[in-house]
Amino acid sequence: MIALATLLAAVGLADLVRRGGVVAGILVAVALPLLLGAGWHTLWIAAVCTLVVVVWIDATTHRSRAGSVLLAVVGAALVLTSPGLTDRVSPLDDWYAGLPVPGLAGVPVDRAALGLGVLVFLTTAANTVVRQALTSVGPTLLAQEQTVEGGRLLGPLERWLVFAFAVGGHLGALGALVAAKGILRFPEISRDSPDGSRAEYVLVGSFVSWTLALLLVPLF
Repeated sequence: MIALATLLAAVGLADLVRRGGVVAGILVAVALPLLLGAGWHTLWIAAVCTLVVVVWIDATTHRSRAGSVLLAVVGAALVLTSPGLTDRVSPLDDWYAGLPVPGLAGVPVDRAALGLGVLVFLTTAANTVVRQALTSVGPTLLAQEQTVEGGRLLGPLERWLVFAFAVGGHLGALGALVAAKGILRFPEISRDSPDGSRAEYVLVGSFVSWTLALLLVPLF
């Protein structure tokens, strides 16, 4: 999963940094595959990820969906091409093996890198996808983003927890998190306007956000 880990980390970091994000994304796209044990013949990964990063930043700047569409297409393609990319020992193997984290025992370094890439992507880049989904449903819903407090901060935290609980198989905790969000959002929803736009905003935003967090869980 080296290629997919690189793609998600590069896009996620570029979106997170923004100023100088393209440069940061390109550095990740070039360095991460080599650090994870991919040979120089896999530099096509850097080229593909660089293209996605450039399109992503330009698209989000101009409020276009092109970046998300390209990311989805390339991500799916990389899932199919990822097996067999590692052809040598990773320079990170010794450092990774020495980490005092019992939970990482038996987890390959490329799989850990994929998890890290997912977490980086779920920070702010996923917020971009959620906003685009709200725009597709209707501008009234997107306007709620300015009035529902804490959404931009709670979104990444919620996605991280959903992803972690799902990967760990803690379905009870995942259900409790979903229920807790419903309880926390209830006061806002109860003050909804007659057209129900605030409730619709919460539902659409939540389901898209959860889907992004759960989409890559089967890879782990």
